[in-house]
Amino acid sequence: MLVFFLCLTMMLNLSDKAAGSTFNLTVPLGPITSQLDASVILPCQLYPHFNAQPFRVHWHRSDDVETTVLLYEGQQIQEASADPLYRGRASLVGDLEKGDVSLKLENLTLADRGGYVCFVKSETWYERARVSVGMKVVGLIPVMSYTEVGQDQMNVTCVSDGWSTEPTLTWRNKMGRGIDDNLVPKYSTDAIGLVSVSSWLLVSPSKSEWISCSVHLSDEEIKESRLLPQNTRPQTETPDTSGPWKAAFIIALILALLGLGLLFLSYRKGYLSISRREIGERPPCTGTEGPEKPANIEEAVPLKGKSVERVPKPQMAEKSTNTVTPEMTEKSTTTEAQIIRMPGLDTVRGNAVQLTLDDKTAPDFLKVRDKSATCKDPGKMAAQGTQHPHVLCKERLSSHQHYWEVMDNATLAVNMQALQKRQSWYVGVCTSTAAVSKKKLPLTPQNGYWILHYQKGTGFFTNTETTAALSVASNFCKLGVHLDCDKHTLSFYNAGDGTHICTFYNIPPLKTFIPLICPGVKDGDGMYIGK
Repeated sequence: MLVFFLCLTMMLNLSDKAAGSTFNLTVPLGPITSQLDASVILPCQLYPHFNAQPFRVHWHRSDDVETTVLLYEGQQIQEASADPLYRGRASLVGDLEKGDVSLKLENLTLADRGGYVCFVKSETWYERARVSVGMKVVGLIPVMSYTEVGQDQMNVTCVSDGWSTEPTLTWRNKMGRGIDDNLVPKYSTDAIGLVSVSSWLLVSPSKSEWISCSVHLSDEEIKESRLLPQNTRPQTETPDTSGPWKAAFIIALILALLGLGLLFLSYRKGYLSISRREIGERPPCTGTEGPEKPANIEEAVPLKGKSVERVPKPQMAEKSTNTVTPEMTEKSTTTEAQIIRMPGLDTVRGNAVQLTLDDKTAPDFLKVRDKSATCKDPGKMAAQGTQHPHVLCKERLSSHQHYWEVMDNATLAVNMQALQKRQSWYVGVCTSTAAVSKKKLPLTPQNGYWILHYQKGTGFFTNTETTAALSVASNFCKLGVHLDCDKHTLSFYNAGDGTHICTFYNIPPLKTFIPLICPGVKDGDGMYIGK
């Protein structure tokens, strides 16, 4: 019995000593490197290895103590204290009894790069240590173009975007040998910290069959493009007068017939549509004149001071418009063009995804239930304060293709109510960065929003820099939405007859997108999102 009391006394003394003793935190000296959309563990270990269960553990960003990544207090995780950007993505993975308070961060985004602080506090002591997260982001395949600058000289340009750090750019000939190693590439950094690299080179088409431009951070991650420069200037030699024009005419005729055949096949298979307003095809999401903007700017058109514009006839959309024509769009460089053909509805429906609305992102005046959102008080305009009248989905989309549909709740109840019967609504996507912004910014592509609006009396229109009104031939009950993260497009369809309405074509790469819906604030029935 005496031995038992002696042992108990010693244990109590040791416990008191641990509670009142100092400790240090052990963390890595250098940055921890990971990749986009992956997971990373930020090690943080108490020394000596005290039991950290009764301690307070606070992980936050090093540049802002208010940006809480994870808070452990009262022997449990305080979910409500976490910043929305990290909620559901951060967890403690160490053995707290052995003093391991390491943090695991999942689904990494570019915004997760930088420093984090591990703060641990006992009743009598506290300590903090800094851990840094780096991210290796491999950029896009180089885009090469050329222009003629002399009788036998070409200016060849190579550009590659989206690198996490300054990459190496190398020119090579067809033998694999480096060309002009003295060239110094030009680097620039965009708004989110990604690096672009560009370089140019003078070559002689007669001395080089093709050249390549490769960009890389390491030998295992090389992005390469090749180009065959061809001088298109007219030849000065005397042409053969023995009738070559006849052969040229025959060849041109054959090529024209083949081209017409390909266009006809593309039209029959739905890859190409006739761009004519009078038969109901959709214009590009930009325009030149039209009706006035809706009165309810807060809900429908957040672009203050801009008028809704109507398109007189379909045209090729330029790169600055954020949109494409229904059938194809050209992104032109000096010598080449990239053609984007919009897929038919039957094709994109194979990428259907289940979505669920996140009631935590909805304003107080919206009622959210699983996949449905409704205005609580449609009789009068709700006081929106610092929140937009929309709700986000829980799902995060950053790669591949995704398709979903939006409809009136009455349609869900087999009443088949057209979406044009509603007073107003909007549907689209936003970036994860825009979703957590604490400022109420205009819903524009520049701020990370790509949206199709509807306002009764005005019709359909987009939120591009030049607000574009769209002519929709008939009423429909279901709106189809197709997000292609690989081709960087967001398309809208009449899900009833498959008619293509409009497409945003330059959705930025390397972003995480969140679907959103606004049921409006003047309709009693809600809106439903699903597949």
